[in-house]
Amino acid sequence: MAMGYELKDAAEPQSLDRIHDLLQRMWDEDPAVDLMDRIRFETAVIEVASNIIEHGTAATAEPIQFRLELENTGERLCAQFQDNARPAGVDLSSAAMPADMSESGRGLALAKVALDQFAYERDGSSNRWTLVCRRSAAVD
Repeated sequence: MAMGYELKDAAEPQSLDRIHDLLQRMWDEDPAVDLMDRIRFETAVIEVASNIIEHGTAATAEPIQFRLELENTGERLCAQFQDNARPAGVDLSSAAMPADMSESGRGLALAKVALDQFAYERDGSSNRWTLVCRRSAAVD
């Protein structure tokens, strides 16, 4: 049985708390999700959200909005972000951890390592981020 969750919000630092709350609701409703799967998925979701907040709002005076959809299918955890920010201009295939002393640039690389599938596409005037984490102990 798939369980879905949705959040529509402004891309601002306070929205990270609301994303954490939504994830916690998903964990509360399915306590069988393995702790390591939770950590991997939550890390990736928060890193992508932080990227949207930081980079999406940096070059525009327009308010950036996003929609986050979460789904727990029993076999996998999925997240899809859609935002109205400028094109992200990222190549996820080349996302890699920066040098040890770098102060930034780790977010998308961490998400890529944590996930089984990670994709970005520009869809019209929106950015779409798709995150998939297969559950290590899939349930029916």
